[in-house]
Amino acid sequence: MKNKIIICFILILASMLPAFHETEVKAASDTVVYWDGVQLVKGQVGRVDIVKSINLWKRDSNNKLIFIRVLKPGESYRVYQYSSMYGGQYGVGGPYFVTNVKGYVEYKTPSLAKLRQVNPELYGTKLSLGTVTDEKSTVIAPGVTQSKLSVANSRENQEIYVLNVDQQASQLKLETALAKDQMIGFETVSSMAENNQAEEHYVIGGVNGDYFTDNGSPTDLTVRNGELVTTNTTPASERTIFGVSPDGKAMIGNPEISLQVSVNGQNPYIINSVNKRRNANYLVLYTQYFANTTLTNELGTEVVLSNVQGQLNGNNTVKATVKEVIVGKGNAPLNDGELILSGHGLGSDYLKTLVAGDSVDINLSYDNPAWNMVDQAIGGRYHLVKDGQAQTFSITGAHPRTAIGIKKDGSVFVIVIDGRQEDSSGVTLTEIAKVMKDLGAVEAMTFDGGGSSTMVVREPGETDATVINSPSDGKERSVGNSLLIVGTWKAGPLNTLILNANDLKLFAGATYKSLDIAVKGLDKNNNPITIKDPLTWSSNLGTFNSDGSFTARKTIGNGAITAASGLVKASLQAQVVNQLDSIKVANKTIMVDQNGTFSIPAEGYLAGKKVVSDPTIFNYQVSGQVGTIENGIFKAGKVDGMGTVTISYGSVSTQFNVIVGNPGTIVIEDFEGSLSSWKASGANYQSIQVVPERNYVKEGSHSLKVAYDFTGTTGTSGVYASPTTPIAIPGTPVKIGMWVYGDGKGHWLRSQLSDAKNNVVQLDLVKALDWVGWQYVEANIPTGLTPPYKLETPVRYMEVDDVAKNKGQIFVDQITAVYK
Repeated sequence: MKNKIIICFILILASMLPAFHETEVKAASDTVVYWDGVQLVKGQVGRVDIVKSINLWKRDSNNKLIFIRVLKPGESYRVYQYSSMYGGQYGVGGPYFVTNVKGYVEYKTPSLAKLRQVNPELYGTKLSLGTVTDEKSTVIAPGVTQSKLSVANSRENQEIYVLNVDQQASQLKLETALAKDQMIGFETVSSMAENNQAEEHYVIGGVNGDYFTDNGSPTDLTVRNGELVTTNTTPASERTIFGVSPDGKAMIGNPEISLQVSVNGQNPYIINSVNKRRNANYLVLYTQYFANTTLTNELGTEVVLSNVQGQLNGNNTVKATVKEVIVGKGNAPLNDGELILSGHGLGSDYLKTLVAGDSVDINLSYDNPAWNMVDQAIGGRYHLVKDGQAQTFSITGAHPRTAIGIKKDGSVFVIVIDGRQEDSSGVTLTEIAKVMKDLGAVEAMTFDGGGSSTMVVREPGETDATVINSPSDGKERSVGNSLLIVGTWKAGPLNTLILNANDLKLFAGATYKSLDIAVKGLDKNNNPITIKDPLTWSSNLGTFNSDGSFTARKTIGNGAITAASGLVKASLQAQVVNQLDSIKVANKTIMVDQNGTFSIPAEGYLAGKKVVSDPTIFNYQVSGQVGTIENGIFKAGKVDGMGTVTISYGSVSTQFNVIVGNPGTIVIEDFEGSLSSWKASGANYQSIQVVPERNYVKEGSHSLKVAYDFTGTTGTSGVYASPTTPIAIPGTPVKIGMWVYGDGKGHWLRSQLSDAKNNVVQLDLVKALDWVGWQYVEANIPTGLTPPYKLETPVRYMEVDDVAKNKGQIFVDQITAVYK
């Protein structure tokens, strides 16, 4: 009996063990979380691998240990807790524990991002701003994690986007990017990311940067790849700067850089700014980062410097030679390998003393040595967190915000909080300061906000970074600069497959020419790469045929579709169903020649999604003796005629009309169905209206009422009645006609028709509608058009004479296509 109990326990314990040999990867759309190829379960915090034989213990109600069995090397168990009792023990489920003995067991734990996905109540982010109601995290590259947090509080909801960057990760860096690669101009963050994308220079993500002037110039200190782009404009008390030191350390501070020029070793002269507008009495240094020219007027002097040596940055000297002194001209071109000193007033007077051939030294230094030779720098505004303390601001107003923070371990994160929207109202400066501290910042600052707040991310499998937040302008705003996260890895071999398909439901027994599964290949750094080996497909939900098609099994249930390239594989969850809630056909009327054939275009839907278009799945009935159907193929008879095809599966059905040969005349719109899609538009009117009509009817129970008031208007007036989807016309008719109940006002009645090549023509039904009561009118379809045709605007009732403007109404019924 005792042995039976132990065996039962071992079976129960074994059921807790993951299938560690399984390497199949779930598709991104599946909510199951995997770690080391094994599913993480609720409450799990890690895994213990048995290295040497060790006891499995059970604790009784008094925490006394009861020996259960000996665990053997190679066994692995999920860990749900850690206890300090008995020298430290791992809880492997219920009252069962394994003692932490060095050399006998090895403990491993998933990433925090994965633990958050499985146990959000334990590992989820806590914010003083409110309750985090939803949190999703994705590793988009080694060292870079993207998260989205939905937050609810007493005031409004917030949507927060976060990019965490491990500064210690190899071949990962932060870079400043400029709109159009220069100071002057505007560009979206996603465009800057795309334009900086290159082999071994992969832009993984980014956010908008500094505030900017009316011409797109960033406001304050900007350094790109170790080269000074521009100096500060904002007063020191109102600005904050983010920088990256030459050794990759992130910094937040308020550095000021000073520049001086000396000629032939003489006394230095102050340079007021770099790549800024030239103000009165200023001396400005211009580089190619500014624009194509200096954009200055003729009221000054400009000195062209050549033979430039040295890097333009702090704690450095740049040497050059005077090439040319230009007085009273301005707007000098900024050429490769040259710098320009441009002066006005006192600055101009100084430059006039220079002559060609003079030796020039430009000395640069920061007031804080920590910023010397800074590799990247980008300006912002408010210092949100200082020395680990969130700051308080008297500035009111909740808006979209962009911010950057540095954690205690030196890692960096950027966030964007959407605002001015129903699902995200935005935050105040004080609130975002608290958010940054809650997320771990010991130093933090803002970048430009409002409509500029933008975050872009390169999703796994994609080449370029795209916008992931919701900018408050309703679209991405063009800005002056941005901060990009860049990976400098070489593209490696295939490491991961990503399969994407939209809610894959397959119909029992149906054959699909294609399952429309998008497959993307990634290397270990999430760089998209070409899949070189041919893909092989397998599934427990059906069979892949030799022609590439797939036939679903006949039994319903869940399963997976797997793609493999060499040893790399991935699976996508799918479902086989055998129910439909609707059947649809593209055209309600199909024309075919005598003895002609066509494949019936039926599609079955379940819960609004198309799940089957295999014609052999449906049942068919034909009325009117116009033809027969076999395996979904309609074959017409030998005589002209009209009939109806009924398509069904179970209790669900639909119908369409079939016209064989020349039908003479058919009604293409009788206004008996729903008219909710019909809308009124027009030009130069007081009022217009298009509505169903019950009293003035030619056939059936409804017609279309078209009412108008053109009084007091000038120019061509019109009321146009059209459905959202143009009326498809089967075959090749020669005329379009309709019945019209006129109002005797003498206006111009037309229809607008287009052909298969999108040629648009106007059909004149009557130049002057001068009768009252019902009358049939028609117009010829011009020759030279390519069928099939569409009636885009069936009714265009117009008046070109201002004297004849009035108001009235007409009624339209039985729009027809005439074939002979």
